[in-house]
Amino acid sequence: MFKKQVTPLIEVVSTLEGLELVEEVLPKPANKFIPEWWKTTSLIETVVTSKEVTVGNVKNCPSFPDYFSAGIVIPMWADSILKYDRNTEQYSWRTSHEKFRWSSHSNQQFLSHVPFKHLNQNGNFIFKSDCPWYIITPPGYSVLQLPLFYHYTNEFTVLPGIIDTDTHHVVNQQVLLTSEKDEIFIKRGTPLVQYVPFKREPLNLEVRYQTEQDKKRFENFRMPFFTQFSGSKQYISKRKKVERDGR
Repeated sequence: MFKKQVTPLIEVVSTLEGLELVEEVLPKPANKFIPEWWKTTSLIETVVTSKEVTVGNVKNCPSFPDYFSAGIVIPMWADSILKYDRNTEQYSWRTSHEKFRWSSHSNQQFLSHVPFKHLNQNGNFIFKSDCPWYIITPPGYSVLQLPLFYHYTNEFTVLPGIIDTDTHHVVNQQVLLTSEKDEIFIKRGTPLVQYVPFKREPLNLEVRYQTEQDKKRFENFRMPFFTQFSGSKQYISKRKKVERDGR
């Protein structure tokens, strides 16, 4: 019997020959880029006694393993220096090779039309990458472009958006400078942007008060967490797996 060939949900294709052989810059599953602060944070369990309550920490939150495992991360593909002089409004860039280029989104295109703070950071200027990676998804699938929210940096962020990568494969990231300095250096291999594929479907929204069936469903969901200090068995297993895979 022949196995049915499965079409990848997301393909990342290099447009520069040989780039796909450089391990440090390869796009990888997002759980390969878990931030160090989360990996090194010790679990503090929620404990309730007659005398005191010890509140757990971020390692107890069930959302983090799923978030850190969603989609892929593209790291910076080449050493890049981005410079913007706020006094003269002049910009420039330099990379490790002429094959790697940048352009810009002038402030008149975006920053001049939004509040001064973007994502609670001062926005100075937007550089636009000439990304050497193209993304292909099956018909009906797009990708959500996300900044690396939990890779905290005061120097830059990537603007979020949606790209219909079943028809439009170019993903030139908009990199917003937030640094107080006029010049930043993004080292090769630095996690740059996260892409999460999803199927485009109409949203059918219903807003209502909970039924008795809803109440039972919610209680059944909560009970496994209530009966253990560190959460349900499923979550504990998921947390350990994402930590192990992210090494």
